[in-house]
Amino acid sequence: VGAALPVDILTYEEKTLSAILRVISSGLVKLWSALTLLGFYQNRRCAFRVLQTSPFLLALSGNSRELVL
Repeated sequence: VGAALPVDILTYEEKTLSAILRVISSGLVKLWSALTLLGFYQNRRCAFRVLQTSPFLLALSGNSRELVL
């Protein structure tokens, strides 16, 4: 409540259990810390892996290393 932080879930892929989250840049450290400290959810173990961060949403849409021309 006092430390609430607005976070948007832009996409969620249930097959791979991956999501793209959007948060204001000043809240990135708070979000990352919260995900790191969360070890259980509804009495089930959980862990999060951050694959990529970017200040630009378009940069998350593809991987330049896999670019085929």
